[in-house]
Amino acid sequence: MKKLWGYKLTLFLTIIAVLAAGCSPNNPNNGETNAPSEPTHNPFEANEQDTLILGSIAHGFANPQLDEKGRILPLQYNGGELKINYIVRASGKAKNVGFLVFVDGIPQPYKFNTTEAPYEYMHIFDLEGDDQDTPFTFVFTPITGKKGDTLHLSIASVYNPAFIPDMKETDSYGGYQTTLESGRSLIFTQDADALDSSSIPWQEVLSNVRLSTKPVTKELLERHSGFETVDMEALDKKVYSELHVDGAVRQDNYQVKKSGTLHVTFNLFGHPGMRYRNTFYLNHKALTSKDGTSFETTLSKGNVAVIDADIELENLEDFNTFYVVSVPLNADDFPDDVVVLEKTPSLLLYKLSEWR
Repeated sequence: MKKLWGYKLTLFLTIIAVLAAGCSPNNPNNGETNAPSEPTHNPFEANEQDTLILGSIAHGFANPQLDEKGRILPLQYNGGELKINYIVRASGKAKNVGFLVFVDGIPQPYKFNTTEAPYEYMHIFDLEGDDQDTPFTFVFTPITGKKGDTLHLSIASVYNPAFIPDMKETDSYGGYQTTLESGRSLIFTQDADALDSSSIPWQEVLSNVRLSTKPVTKELLERHSGFETVDMEALDKKVYSELHVDGAVRQDNYQVKKSGTLHVTFNLFGHPGMRYRNTFYLNHKALTSKDGTSFETTLSKGNVAVIDADIELENLEDFNTFYVVSVPLNADDFPDDVVVLEKTPSLLLYKLSEWR
């Protein structure tokens, strides 16, 4: 019998990589290209003749139950640990994969395949063969949910999450660590069981979290205009984000001090009426503060939703992958629009000055 996956047509992602062969970190735009090879600067930066298909990935629910019209039925939580059978298929460099799980937009630590595995916000693994169905199981006790609730479960793959620039041969993530999302409703027939907090990989390094709004400016629209013009009309249907570190938009990497605090500002703007839960991640682990793990924002016309926070630098490693994930909470209110999980490009926060 043919396996039934239960993924949408949009859940097939081809990673088109542009390799910068021979470009040094100090001169990324020297215009020189060689035969495609491992990246030396930006894994996806070069001219058109070096474009390659690095890989593809698709994933979805294994053998989901269907109603009489062939629509996928919601999952059910009946107490204890929930087990979700899943399938992933990938090729090329997309075979290094990790998954993030969210329940009602809240990051969900989970176990991989067995109840004996540790709880992690992301489990990273390598698939063995190209374009082969690989089954596995998410095992977890939801950290939110009451009897009678119907919440949305989001599962997002992260492409090549094991990659991190070393500031010797690479200083950028390029197109690595992009996401692909699947989702399904989750019905609670009883309250979620309490989860032992000691089993969750907490990283309480956020402080002074503040939520606010500010007006959309002409400079902001110009900064996000590239291949297409971003104007107020575009903001009615699309969502944009940007990440400021120490007062400026940072790309690729940023050197930080060994101690003290790092100020970060996350801006989300666009589609009026959309609600998101936003989570800061460091090395693929959700960051927490005394105010919680994820922070809800509602987008309104002409305004930017702003989250300011400080990161305690003593808790950072020498090399750190930093990004923000925004999960939509009311996508069903806008059935004619494409509303998906958003992730900022990964940013390297590093401490070792001798690499520069």
